Amino acid sequence: MKQDFLNYIQETFDFSKKEMSDFEWALSKPLGKSIRINTNKISVGDFKKIATENAWTLTESGLGKNMFYIDREDTSVALWNMLEHINGYFYIQEVAASSSPYYISGDIVDTDPYLILDMSASPGGKTTQLAEYYPNSLIVANEIDKARLKWLFINLNRMWAENVVCTNYDGRFFKQTGEIFDKVLLDAPCSWEGTSFKTDDALKYWNLKNIKRIAKLQFGLLEAAVKSTKVWGEIVYSTCTLNTLENEQIIEKIMKKYGDILEIIPVSKKNDFQRNWPHKNNTGWFFVAKILKIASLEEDLKIISKVQQWFEKIASKDIKNIKSYLLDRFEFDGSIYNFYTYRDEVYITSKTLDSLWERLFFKKTGIKIWTLKWSEFTPWFYLGTLFPFSAWTIDISGSELDSLFKWESLESELSDGYYQAIYKNHPAGMCKVKNGKFESLVENSFIRG
Repeated sequence: MKQDFLNYIQETFDFSKKEMSDFEWALSKPLGKSIRINTNKISVGDFKKIATENAWTLTESGLGKNMFYIDREDTSVALWNMLEHINGYFYIQEVAASSSPYYISGDIVDTDPYLILDMSASPGGKTTQLAEYYPNSLIVANEIDKARLKWLFINLNRMWAENVVCTNYDGRFFKQTGEIFDKVLLDAPCSWEGTSFKTDDALKYWNLKNIKRIAKLQFGLLEAAVKSTKVWGEIVYSTCTLNTLENEQIIEKIMKKYGDILEIIPVSKKNDFQRNWPHKNNTGWFFVAKILKIASLEEDLKIISKVQQWFEKIASKDIKNIKSYLLDRFEFDGSIYNFYTYRDEVYITSKTLDSLWERLFFKKTGIKIWTLKWSEFTPWFYLGTLFPFSAWTIDISGSELDSLFKWESLESELSDGYYQAIYKNHPAGMCKVKNGKFESLVENSFIRG
């Protein structure tokens, strides 16, 4: 453990020798495994039944109705390699890391339609959590790093976050959009102190000079959040660090500059901010602050030129054909959904994107459900992972699902066509039967280790 960091913690927070000893000891032990049950796909009650069948022990985390610590008797298969994880029934998420969506929502599912920005979204844990808390909202998941977009896309598809669109901007861009968002979650890029329980490298280059450089970026991102939030909108700022330069001092600085239009919303009856400590909370460390915007900035904004989308809106005739196919083939009513295309791909979302169509350049719009090549329609795997169809379904066992995820063909006496696989009474993806072979439609980009 880097001594400069330990000295900083002791001096800043005035820890006694005993508390410093407890702090260092807590950093040396691994955190308990925790998961968030994806209530977009399965109820907590139904998941608990599966957990019992698998000899998993779930313990309430105290931070969210669907956040649990998990213990398993058999750990021969990695948790992320379990079929239930691959099928999106749960997300492996550190308890403290789930706290920013928890505090912005109050752990209440809100069915009002908001426009929400997740300014630094990858790999998607907080984004998919927002999609559960705000099922009728449109969520903009922004990620600056193009390489990390791949994992964001995979997790959004796996967890079926169909009310999410993705963008690829430096988060400071959003100061140009005007006051359009009802809520903004900024889990800011930080010095990664909070990952030191995973690797000693997290603190290898820790020094105040680097932290001050990062803090400058954090303030710029938070300022963009303030400028893009509506009056009476809410902002949650969070980091996985402990130092005050990236936390309290950022909030103090933003309040000094914009205090006439902002108010701090205390996250509890005792504290304005939430701090998670490894030796106090038995979690990774985390900081959360919540801010309310009470007045408009009323400033002139730069004019944003109209963007040219890669995605296209589907013509009314084609939408009618899509909905007819879903209804005739699978008895699925797609009347409440909107459809968009990118090249030969078709995406589905419950939200209309008209209000943002000329403002933001989309990298993803909802969930990809099929491809269309050479006039041949091919459903994509995720079309069959949420909606229980009434026709062309087939019950499969865990071993059969395991084989399909490994791209292994199974013998089948079914007639040729596309089917929805059903695993333990839950939708488990689209498959294809051809010439007596039952094959998965999982793409190679869906990686199973």
